[in-house]
Amino acid sequence: MVESVSKATILCVDDEPGALYFRKLILERQGYTVLTATSAEEGLTAFRKHHVDLVVTDHLLGRDTGTQMAAEIRRLNPGIPIVLLSGTSDIPEGMEHADVFLSKTEGPQRMLDQVAALIEKGGRHGHEAHLKEDQIFTSESGALQKLLAAIVEGSDDAIFSKTLNGTIMSWNRAAERMYGYTSEEMIGKPVSILLPPDRPNEVRDILEKLRRGERLQHFQTTRVTKDGRVLDVALTISPIQDDRGNIVGASTVARDITRIRMAEEALRNSEKLAIAGRMAATVAHEINNPLEAVTNILYILEQTAELDASSRKLVQAAQDELRRISQISRLTLGFYRTADNKRTKVQIPDLIENVLTLYQRKVGSLQVSVQKKYEGTSWVLGDFGELRQVFSNLIVNAIEALGKTGNKLMIHIFDSVDWTDPLRRGVRTVIVDNGPGIGPEHRSRLFEPFYTTKGESGTGIGLWVSRGIVQKHGGKLRFRSSTNPNRSGTCFSVFLPFSNASAG
Repeated sequence: MVESVSKATILCVDDEPGALYFRKLILERQGYTVLTATSAEEGLTAFRKHHVDLVVTDHLLGRDTGTQMAAEIRRLNPGIPIVLLSGTSDIPEGMEHADVFLSKTEGPQRMLDQVAALIEKGGRHGHEAHLKEDQIFTSESGALQKLLAAIVEGSDDAIFSKTLNGTIMSWNRAAERMYGYTSEEMIGKPVSILLPPDRPNEVRDILEKLRRGERLQHFQTTRVTKDGRVLDVALTISPIQDDRGNIVGASTVARDITRIRMAEEALRNSEKLAIAGRMAATVAHEINNPLEAVTNILYILEQTAELDASSRKLVQAAQDELRRISQISRLTLGFYRTADNKRTKVQIPDLIENVLTLYQRKVGSLQVSVQKKYEGTSWVLGDFGELRQVFSNLIVNAIEALGKTGNKLMIHIFDSVDWTDPLRRGVRTVIVDNGPGIGPEHRSRLFEPFYTTKGESGTGIGLWVSRGIVQKHGGKLRFRSSTNPNRSGTCFSVFLPFSNASAG
């Protein structure tokens, strides 16, 4: 018996040096080789460095517990026998990671009996588990590895690993979705493929920090996808160590924060727009006083009998221009004063004309032909300011598209029915341009918040807000588009019911 156990190595862990010394002495007299440690950290270090057949540990190890250490030991080698000692007779939590619980009041012989039984029964686990590094995982730990792999593969965050020279070694499905590259395209390739041109040295600097053992947490930067899109990303990059503690690579968890950044930018823009709106309303209000004075002066001049025909025409022309200025001033004040949300009878043609007046000069400069056809009842019950926001957004989008190519803006208003419910009647407004059209890659995302095809000049909230307003009024907003060079263009259709008692 002594011959067999003399080959066994026991790791004893206790934060009381006296107890540890005598326990070591008792075990050595039985022929065991004994390693000692006074903390959970020291115990785990010794376990990783040396061949160990069994562990005897005290329950309380300063701020740590023997059960915590036992859990980590079981993760490293599920077959190792563990004896847990305690100064009390109460069995502690976490005992699922230990084989035997002994009260210190039971005496050394009881401990020796349990140690001998465990080594005789399970000693093969300790010897065989450490023969080769690739034999450390039993079927239980293999299942754990599969579970961890499934978690990584099913994560919504992009997770990949790379060597210290930046070569990608693994690439999960979320990384494929985020960056557009398949795992076959990326494994074995340098991670610098993802760098934008303005950050040529970023990977080198990150790898240098990792070699020093540093970890990057929530590092915000930009990366480029396969199709050339630039993403705002938050990266958490951690060094990977081998069994000896050497840093051999790095793992990266990447989260796409592009929409968050766009939301923040949209919020800043909305604050700027609110300030600009208040300033415009103030200016418009202040203009009205001198406008009234000039209007009165021109009226008096027009009534003067001595005015010749040529001068009278000039006065009338000036009055016409003043009326335009006055109308624009009223519209500016009207756009700002839209927070009352009152439902009134809204004539859609009047609303459209209201919007076209503001963009008359822009339409003229582009030499766009505006074709209008107003039919039917053409009125709904709704919020004038909100509905004007919808049609203003659609008309502005059409004008901007015509700024690239095309020359026609067609607006047709007529009584109609809901295409999905023929019993619901209302007003349909169709706004059509023969501009370049919207590409197929953008159509499915057109109503997503903060998604824009206009680059820096767009916020990505116009159509999203417009659809919300239309739905609030019980209506529907749809579109069709074509990029065919022979018949390109976009058509937006807005259906609003005559009344919607439930809308609010």
